[in-house]
Amino acid sequence: MNAERKRLVLESWDAIGRNHDRVAVAFYGRLFEIDSAARSLFAETNMVAQRGKFVQMMGEIVRNLDLPRELIPAVSALGRRHVEYGVRDADYDRVREALFAALSAELGDGFTDDVRDAWEEAYALTAAVMKRGAHSGTASPATS
Repeated sequence: MNAERKRLVLESWDAIGRNHDRVAVAFYGRLFEIDSAARSLFAETNMVAQRGKFVQMMGEIVRNLDLPRELIPAVSALGRRHVEYGVRDADYDRVREALFAALSAELGDGFTDDVRDAWEEAYALTAAVMKRGAHSGTASPATS
């Protein structure tokens, strides 16, 4: 990912600022709307805590997009954990749709074509690493 695209992702994430939880609410709302089966994956989950985890992981991903030594192990472990939660490769398309709907709703006119393209690249990278991690085996306690 080039420096300009990373800057666009980072600045747009930072622009959301204190509204990160609102993005997480919108993300899960849209995800459950487009994939009712996903709701069952979270039936026993404290969604307030889950939204906090979502925001924290998104922040780490955004900050480390150009730092593969940091990004790859963490995102790969995330992919392994998601297999244990029942996530399949096909689910990543719905997650992408939910994420982009949430970002668009929060950023409004700030979700320009250039910003969207930068997020597309960031998401494609993240999803590819997660899928690779998912197919490499189960997460060990040290990585979960």
